Amino acid sequence: MKILSLSIDLELSLLRKRLLETAGHDVVALNTEREVLEEAVAPKPVDVVLVCHRLPDATARKAIRLLRDSCPQAKVVYVVHLYGEWPEVEADRYVVGADGPDALLRVIHEAVSQAST
Repeated sequence: MKILSLSIDLELSLLRKRLLETAGHDVVALNTEREVLEEAVAPKPVDVVLVCHRLPDATARKAIRLLRDSCPQAKVVYVVHLYGEWPEVEADRYVVGADGPDALLRVIHEAVSQAST
C-alpha cells in the first residue's frame, strides 16, 4: 500500500514511517508545511494520506482539500492526540496516537477496505 504521511514533528514522522515500512508499506513522509502543500497540488498516487495532529489544522484542511481533488481514491486517516479531541479536520477515519502502532495499522487497513467494498 502507498501511504503519504504528513507531520511537522520529525520524530513522530520517522517513527510512523519505519513502522509502516516494516509492515510492508511504501511511505513518503513530509515534514514541513511547505512540502505538504507542494505535494498536495500534484501528488503521486497514494492509497492513504496519514495526517498527524501536529500539522496545523489550517494546513491540514487545505492539503486534504487539494489531495481529494487530485487523488480522490485516497483515504484520509487523521491521528488525534487525545481521546475526546474533536479535530477541525475532516477525515475518513480517526485514530488516537496513544493507542499505538497496532491501532494505527488496523485503522489504515479498515479505511482502505471500506474503499474497496
